[in-house]
Amino acid sequence: MYQDFFSLKEAPFSISPDPDFLFLSERHKEALAHLTYGLQGNGGFVLLTGEVGTGKTTVCRALLQDLPASIDIAFILNPALTEIELLATICDEFKIAYRKQDLSLKLLFDALTTWMMSNLLSGRGAIVLIDEAQHLSFSVLEQLRLLTNIESNNKKPLQVILIGQTELQQKLKQTELRQLAQRITARYHLLPLTQQESEYYIQHRLHVAGVKFPIFDASALRQIFKKSQGIPRLINLLSDRSLLAAYTQNALKVNAKMVKNAAQEMALEETHSNFSTFFKGTWRLLLLLLLILISAFQAPKILAQFSVKEAPITELKTIQETNKQEGSEQLDWFDAYPQLDLSKVEFSHALKTLYAIWGYQVDLQSANCEQGSAVSLLCFSESSNIDKLKQLNYPAVIKLINGEKQLYVVIYKASENYQLLIEDQSIEVSEAWLKHYWNGGLTLLWKTPFALQRTLQFGQKSEEIRWLVNQLNTLQGLPAENKDRFDLPLLQQVTLFQREQGLQDDGIVGTRTLMPLMQLINPMLPRLTDGEE
Repeated sequence: MYQDFFSLKEAPFSISPDPDFLFLSERHKEALAHLTYGLQGNGGFVLLTGEVGTGKTTVCRALLQDLPASIDIAFILNPALTEIELLATICDEFKIAYRKQDLSLKLLFDALTTWMMSNLLSGRGAIVLIDEAQHLSFSVLEQLRLLTNIESNNKKPLQVILIGQTELQQKLKQTELRQLAQRITARYHLLPLTQQESEYYIQHRLHVAGVKFPIFDASALRQIFKKSQGIPRLINLLSDRSLLAAYTQNALKVNAKMVKNAAQEMALEETHSNFSTFFKGTWRLLLLLLLILISAFQAPKILAQFSVKEAPITELKTIQETNKQEGSEQLDWFDAYPQLDLSKVEFSHALKTLYAIWGYQVDLQSANCEQGSAVSLLCFSESSNIDKLKQLNYPAVIKLINGEKQLYVVIYKASENYQLLIEDQSIEVSEAWLKHYWNGGLTLLWKTPFALQRTLQFGQKSEEIRWLVNQLNTLQGLPAENKDRFDLPLLQQVTLFQREQGLQDDGIVGTRTLMPLMQLINPMLPRLTDGEE
């Protein structure tokens, strides 16, 4: 209706998928990277979750477009199936013949197994992609797990991508699904867009539609983000309704008032209120922006009795610095951040935020280092400085002191400036500011590959040493070895690695040697710096 009025060649905000309008935000790119990483491994399941309308289907379409032609794909769009219906549907998608007159689980399972092994021998792979997977029953999920049990020469002929809403995360925590949960090699929870991404998204779609001049003013863009909370589907609906409002008023610009009226017509006021209540409640502290790192946990132990759970998603608020003195160093305490809430700055609050960075939810009342041991997350504390902090390269809880005032924050990223997290709030400070107020103490979390009962040293023999040999061989471009003794060649490898990492080259493998090793072998682990300093 409004296309001719705004000189658009097509409708810019249709909610129907259209590859011409594909927009991948940084969060969509992160999700895509994690799923791609998971499919490159030899695991059974890859998991993508997110709220309704956040763009899960968009990510999967982009993923499938980049897959090689040697991969066969079965789409399951209706998850309300029985076990027999599921296997039959997968057979139909892969064009596998079976006797339809006497269907049984065994007949279908055998047909799939035969086809998958033949497919693998011919150099091909197979993926089953299931949308709305939160509706899958336990029995159907168990059948999928049994399918992914099949392997030949340590290669799996089938991988499964589960796409679902947040409830899917909760379902996979159930005790009866723990075996399936442990086989998820990559998982990502897709967040809504940030305000800047929301504006880029709108501008991108308008550009593709052939816009000749700016249509939404700055206040309208801000209102669209506020009312939609960054959810792409709601952005589309609200932008479309706002353009219609401008057309009916014969206005060439969409302003904030038009967006507010459109939101009221769509009942987004109530939606926004409920959405905000969700984020401001129990889960507000947890930074789901950081769930990109959950794929690091290839076999997490879901132990509810330890109060360690996968973290849900919350929006990260960036507090912009105000009254910055141009050309001079800004060393004022937090006076430059008048919107910053400093009411919850105890160590337990910061540690809970740090757990969330690793993708786990812990109870605030009992937040401590022992909770992480249930999922092989260990605390490491020391008195440090900026250079040592960058060398460690892990996000950490630090203590800031200004006279009698003191508080704990998480230092999350380090580049030219340093990003600090206080609950769901994010600010940036300079290195001079950080040196001025940081007392040097830090506590970080890191993922241990095995129970650290003792250091690994020359002359020892154990399965842990076998693991160490093959990790170092991989990093140093050497072939795999089946040895479990700490011999002289391994001692030389260890000391070389320690020197490369700026560590004391004593040949003893303990926490300080394992921490950088774990980051190198798993690129999805949290890290303070994105690249080489």
